Order: sequence, then structure tokens, then C-alpha cells
Amino acid sequence: MLAGLSWLWPAVGGTLGTMSDASQHMEYVWLVPLLAAAVLWARRGRVARALGGPEPLLALPLIVLSGAFLFFGLRGGQTRFLQAAAVLLLLAAPLACYGRRAFLATWFPIALLAFVMPVGFLDNFTVPLRRASVAVTTVILNGLGVGVRQVGTAIVSTGAPPFQLDVADPCSGIRSLVALFVGTAAYGAFVLRGVWRRWALFLASVPIAFLGNILRLLLTALTCKWMGQAAGMTLHDNALFIVAPIYALCVFGLADWLRRGDAPAPGAEGEGAAPSASPAPGWRSVAAVVALAALLPVFRAWAGRMPPLDYESDAFLNKTFAHLPGAVSHYPWFCQDRACLWSQDFAEGETPPGACPRCGGEVRRVSRAELDILPGDTQSRKVTYTLANGDVFTVALVVAGRSRLSIHRPELCLPAQGFVMSEREVRQILPGLPMACFSLNRKGQTRTSGFAYVFLNSRGATCSNLRRVVGDSLERSLRNRIQRWAMVTVSSPQHDFQTPEGEEALRRFMAEWWPTLWAAGEPPHE
Repeated sequence: MLAGLSWLWPAVGGTLGTMSDASQHMEYVWLVPLLAAAVLWARRGRVARALGGPEPLLALPLIVLSGAFLFFGLRGGQTRFLQAAAVLLLLAAPLACYGRRAFLATWFPIALLAFVMPVGFLDNFTVPLRRASVAVTTVILNGLGVGVRQVGTAIVSTGAPPFQLDVADPCSGIRSLVALFVGTAAYGAFVLRGVWRRWALFLASVPIAFLGNILRLLLTALTCKWMGQAAGMTLHDNALFIVAPIYALCVFGLADWLRRGDAPAPGAEGEGAAPSASPAPGWRSVAAVVALAALLPVFRAWAGRMPPLDYESDAFLNKTFAHLPGAVSHYPWFCQDRACLWSQDFAEGETPPGACPRCGGEVRRVSRAELDILPGDTQSRKVTYTLANGDVFTVALVVAGRSRLSIHRPELCLPAQGFVMSEREVRQILPGLPMACFSLNRKGQTRTSGFAYVFLNSRGATCSNLRRVVGDSLERSLRNRIQRWAMVTVSSPQHDFQTPEGEEALRRFMAEWWPTLWAAGEPPHE
């Protein structure tokens, strides 16, 4: 029992962290264990009748797979792997101790626990979902006489009063969809008979979540139109209290329709006659269960007592930004008082104030928001170059520390800061240097600027966030090493990098600046 709890505890800690992280928008997670427990309680009679002799050999593959996920999760800092390890172990327990019939009676409520996993890996699917929601909402608003246009994932007013709604990743509806998946799966298990009816209710979550998200956008846009942007944002932040009852009514109504024509379920729980009892466990089966239980502390100790991870040096990068010939460099300084948030750029050689001129607080080169959000060992620096020909480029570098949370994809961060981003286009700026390029503008502004980013490590550069995340996990888990990743972002208020002229301006700048980033004077060649 203690060995099993020690196996499950890392997943519990990771899940609690997800629930308390406001940026994940997964407040529904605390309901998942309650729903799983309720379904298991409702099936208690069926479970009791299914208890039989242990079948540890059948459970062995699940336990071994669970151990592999536990190892990768602990070594790679992957919460999802730890949660997968816990779910697999819980699935294996009734099979090992009470046989396959107990497994068939309990697998569904246990599998519901998989919905506690963070859904960040679905980010690539949220962009089409966001665009579809915005497109439908735009058509409806124009049909109602509210003049708007779609700009990427934003709804922009074309009349008075002006307003703009950007459908950022948390507003895509993906988390509402996952929450509905959990609710419909559990509710279907309670009230519906027949596999097809339960699947129909489960899959109906997709259109229900999509239409609910459109309703929320419509209400927000109409409130912005009639009462102003601030009132619209207030409604948006509290729209769950309006949309959630509509979700519930749709689910209850569909479930009631699916139940029509059902014959009364035979038996207390509609499961038919009780299965015949499994043979009583012999001493060999009991010994096999004990042997499998002994695997738990072995796996746990193996994963937890590996040598400390080798923390790769960041010496392959220069510690400061280089001066470019003919360019003027400006560095931002930020007040650290959260109530002030003063900031100003100072040219190279200028002396910044020793304290904030507005409030007297401490000033640093890193903003207060970055210090609050990013792990403490994250390195961050920023510079704006004004070139001799008048071109302006702002470069930011973030060097990750031990935590994988040091780097966030700009597609998720910038919309939350009020930017509207175009679709991503990967351009080969220099040999060995691909960059993800965007057209960028502020909410309520029509002027377009350029933005590009790239991930890099001591071996080279990539635009693929998947490659970065998977590579980091494999390095930690298989090679016992924390590889230092960094992210470079480049922006320009004058050049749209998705145009030929803007791409060429970016190429000229990076040809001069890119070699100065590397301590060796040139980037590595894989």
C-alpha cells in the first residue's frame, strides 16, 4: 500500500499544481476525481460481484508500462507522464488482485482520471478552432447589424463605438470541450444503457462546446457594442455562469431523448445476471501479487535515485548583446513596483536612474511581470537596435533554466498581451536558421509590424516547439542531462516579415546580428 502511494504521489502533486495554475484554465480538474468516484460507487454492486482470483501476470504489462511513464515523468519533469503512470497503475491494481472481471467493472471510472492531464499539447488544434469560432460569430454579428470584420483570431468593430475581441488560446473552447467530455462520459454511465447511446452523448460534447463558445463571443461582442469594451470584458470573464447552465440543459435534454424507448434494465444495475464467481486464489497467485507489489518500490527507487541531472552550461552564448557597427543600442529598464510599472529605454552609455523617477522603487532590466511568471533561474535580456539606415529591430533572448516553464510559445503569450497575430509562416532566413514569422498589430490599431522567433541550443536552431519539448524530455530521461534551450524573438515596427521586403530586411539584420549571439563567433552546424 505504501509503495503504491509513493508511486501515485508525484501525480497528485502535479495535478494540484495544474489546478492552482491560473494560466492553465483547468478549474474543472477538481471535479474529475469526484465524478470517477461517483461512477465507481454507482457500480459498487457490479464490482462486488466481479471480484475473483488475482491474475498478476495479465497485470504485469500495465505495471511495467506504468513504471516506464513514472521514470520518464520523474526524470523529465513531465506531469502528464506522472499522471499516465498513476492511471495505468490504478488500472492494473484490480486486474492483479481480483482478476479480469474486476478490471472490466472498474476500468471506465479509473480511465476518467486521465482527464486531469493538462491539455496544452492540444495547442496546435486550438488555432483552427479559434478561427472557426470567430468566423461564425462574425457572420452572425453582421447579420444582426453589428459591423465587424475578422482579423486572424480577432473580431474588430468597423463602426462606432470601436471595440476588438481577440480569441486567445484559453478562449478557444478546448477546455470547455474537455470538461464536457468528462461530464458527458460520467453522466452517460449513470443514465444511459447501451454503448452507442453513451458514445452519442460523449461525441455531442464537440458541437455543444463549439456553439457555447460562439454564444459567449456573441454576448461579449454585443455588450461591447452597447455598453463599451470594459463592460464586454467583464461579461466575458464571467460568461461561464451564463454558458454553463446552457451546456447542462443541452446534455440533460439530449440524454433524455436518447433514453426514450429504453426497456427497464434487468437487475439492480442493469448489468444482467451476476457473473459466476472466479476461482479462489491459490498460494501461487498470492505469491505472484506479492512479487508484483515488490516491483513498485523497485521502480520508484530506480527513478528517484538516479544520479543528478547534468546541467548543461550556457557558455555557448555570449553573456551580453554585441554592439553592431553604425547602430545605436537602447536597453529597457523597468520599475519593480507592481503598482507603478514604469519603464524607459536608455541608450548604450547612458546611466539609468538608481530608482524609479515616478515612485522611487527599484529598477531592473527585467520587467516585474517576467520575474513573477518565469522561474527564478531564467535569464532574460532585451535590446533595441536603430541601424544607420533608420531600421529599428528589437531583440529579446530568454535562456531557460532547469524548469521547462522558462520558455512559452509566443502564439500563446502575445494574444494575451493584446496583440493580433497572423498565421505562422516559417522562412529560411539564413543557412541553418529557420524562423517563424508573423504579421503583428495591437488591438485597435491597423499598423502592422513584423515578429519572428526561433528556438536554439548548443547544437543548432529550430522553429518546432514539439521538437524542443520532446528533445528536452529525451535528454533528461535518457541522457540524464538538462539541455539549455533559448528563444530569440525579433520584432520591427517598420517591416512586416511576411512580405518580401520585410523578409529581406530581417535577413540583412540577422546576417549581421546572428553570429554575435554565439560565444564561438558563429552558430554550430549539426
